[in-house]
Amino acid sequence: MSEDSQVKNQYSPEHEHGDKDLIDKNILGAMVLDTIRESYPGIQQFFTTIKLLEVNQTEAIFVVSDLMTAEWINNHYMHILEKVFHEESEEHIGTKKVIVKAQEEAPNNEIKIKKKTSQRKVGRVKVKEGELNCEQNFSTFVKGASNTLAAIAAERVGEKPGQTYNPLFIYGRTGLGKTHLMNAVGNTIYENNENAKICALTAEHFTNRVISSIRSGKQASLRDSFRFDCDVLLIDDIQFLAGKDGTQQEFFHTFNALYDAKKQIVLTSDKPPHQLSGIQERLIGRFEWGFAVEVLPPDLEHRVAILQTKARNLGVIIDEDILFVIAENSGGSVRELEGFFNNVVGQASMLSVPLDKRLVLEVSSRLMNTSAPDQITVELIQKEVAAFYGTTVQDICSKKRTRGVVRPRQVAIYLSRMFTDNSLLEIGRKFGGRDHSTVLHSVATIEDLLAKNPSQENPIRILQSKMRKLSGGKAEY
Repeated sequence: MSEDSQVKNQYSPEHEHGDKDLIDKNILGAMVLDTIRESYPGIQQFFTTIKLLEVNQTEAIFVVSDLMTAEWINNHYMHILEKVFHEESEEHIGTKKVIVKAQEEAPNNEIKIKKKTSQRKVGRVKVKEGELNCEQNFSTFVKGASNTLAAIAAERVGEKPGQTYNPLFIYGRTGLGKTHLMNAVGNTIYENNENAKICALTAEHFTNRVISSIRSGKQASLRDSFRFDCDVLLIDDIQFLAGKDGTQQEFFHTFNALYDAKKQIVLTSDKPPHQLSGIQERLIGRFEWGFAVEVLPPDLEHRVAILQTKARNLGVIIDEDILFVIAENSGGSVRELEGFFNNVVGQASMLSVPLDKRLVLEVSSRLMNTSAPDQITVELIQKEVAAFYGTTVQDICSKKRTRGVVRPRQVAIYLSRMFTDNSLLEIGRKFGGRDHSTVLHSVATIEDLLAKNPSQENPIRILQSKMRKLSGGKAEY
């Protein structure tokens, strides 16, 4: 009898054991984990804490150590987990819906008492250094596929400052919500402890404080203020320290002092640490000590969800069809989306005219009359990838399964997800009518390849750089 057969017999219904259900789950869960490790080594780090908690009539419930990991598996690797689970179990327990939860979400007998929430503040609140925008909190941040990981990481930092993801480095192009998340972290910490010494400022503000202290001869006071009298340091747009060696020197020592004292550091940037130019290598290394997470442009469905939230907050009733038209005609960032929405709603109110498709298109025409950078489209990506790999767009969009076509197709789908605002369904349609699960599988496959080969000479990264150049800087991350 083969080793696999012996293992499977251990959890078969005929196997006699005093605690049969527990043994079944443990063995089946271990087999699923082993298969993922062997077949998908590039993503195994997301499954190191996974356990099979329960298998009932309709569901197989897995748990992992924290909510961020659960969300990441649900959003990116659920198709892989489902495939492996069904392969390992279908002979014995049939097809079940696979669910992944965080350990804290798993059912238990404890009764949790909800915290008494205080009335929501508005405007800005002064903290030890700088101020926080009270309206930028987690309850007003709309999650979607483009920002869920960043939002969950920020929530964890707000709940347990200095204990998880330190430093938290949030990056992405302008107007996508990085500053919102940074303020949300500060607001959560402030709400839990109003005595917390929070320093919330931009990199430019920090630079000005350094220059001012040098002019007034108060460098020691500045150092004490940031290094030894600060519990949370929030720095927005850290890339603006580029080329300022004196300020970088001061920030380097400040970072070390706070990190060693287990004080929380949150930084935002328009690029990931390794792409920052003009920043000292020793600082870049420290930025990578914690957790660097990207915020991407929202897709169409996410933009509509953001608009629904804004309309609800304003007390405005707008048909969903009109919200889709607004989302389709706005820019790629959240800031552009909100600005366009405010223009449409404001014009409808001031002119006492219906907020319909005609008005949306009129406002769009007025706002978009200036030339904009080249827009990256799925069609452009398909053309560039086909030329790079020596194939054709027709082959990439065909049903062919040869290796010379499959890899370029996966890369083109991955880049389409990365550089365009198209939904999973829209991308699938433009690749020969493929469904969203195929799109997700392609994205996961390429992420796996990039994780195993992070070199800048990786062909996929070369294509990423080319897409950024073609966008005229608009898609620079």
